[in-house]
Amino acid sequence: MSFLLDTHILLWFLENDPKLSIELREVITKPENLIFVSAISAWEISIKQSLGKLIAPSNLEEALRFSRLEVLAITLAHGIKVADLPMYHKDLLIGC
Repeated sequence: MSFLLDTHILLWFLENDPKLSIELREVITKPENLIFVSAISAWEISIKQSLGKLIAPSNLEEALRFSRLEVLAITLAHGIKVADLPMYHKDLLIGC
């Protein structure tokens, strides 16, 4: 199966945080599952680090490779489609 990790789940996974359930950790580490991370997660992490609101791995790219996580690139079409997304949370307002 394929899964896309939310930024919080990604950070919990990389930091071995106990907030991440054992079941979810098993899904992420199961070799037959394909686990994706959006490039937007790196953007979010970098912004929050620069604001002093987050401590995260400084070697994010290497950590993703080591953990077999596939990075999904962002295209212009993706950026345009953001306007069509429902406003589930304030994260969509970053930079506004």
